[in-house]
Amino acid sequence: MKKSMNILMQILGLGMILVATDVNAEPNKDGESAGVVLFKIHDIVPEKDANGKVLYCNVGATFFNRTKIDIANAAIALKWDDEVIGEAIDQEERAEKEQKRINSRAPRSRYSTSSFTGRTISTSLKLPQLKVNQQVTLKTKVDTDRCFLLLNDMEVTVNNCGTAGMTDKVSRQGCSNMFRYVSPKNAEYYMEFKEISPEEQLAIENAEVADVESELRNIFDDTVAIIRDITNDIVVENSSN
Repeated sequence: MKKSMNILMQILGLGMILVATDVNAEPNKDGESAGVVLFKIHDIVPEKDANGKVLYCNVGATFFNRTKIDIANAAIALKWDDEVIGEAIDQEERAEKEQKRINSRAPRSRYSTSSFTGRTISTSLKLPQLKVNQQVTLKTKVDTDRCFLLLNDMEVTVNNCGTAGMTDKVSRQGCSNMFRYVSPKNAEYYMEFKEISPEEQLAIENAEVADVESELRNIFDDTVAIIRDITNDIVVENSSN
């Protein structure tokens, strides 16, 4: 009996060592996110001619590499939708179709919104090399007179996210997920970009706790099974005596 209790205490001691090792170990790299590149558009200033007509918009774009790799030769395309202009064009197109349907001879409007402006505004940005946790700010021009739209959410297309040091995980994740726009509606827009956000830090900590809890459950189940085997051995030993 004494020998069996010694074995049991050794098993429990080994379990505690495994738990302590797990708590102090580095996070499971397979579960880590490849991270994102944060960016925001700011310092939007219209450039005007002598008559006050807006020719284009000067803008700044700041990028922060929160991934775990250096990024080289990244290029993205940005596209903003002008809902007001889009609706005006849609109304004109519907009116024209209706006139054709009823074979109307009424004079058509001499105004055609789509002939002098488009539904969308677009621009392309090529980034310099971005090292891990590095921030860069670019100055560029956007060919539009609707500078006020450039603070709105936009569609982001990543044409190239670079290949320097790219891992299989990043390749699986895909370039399209590597850039995250931070709008003025987000409090992070008005702060300095950090290596990791509070939300992401909390998620990592919760994941680590979940891993420890899972390991504890496994150790407990294994210990119970071993105790059951020892108890059976003791019963058999006592029966033979």
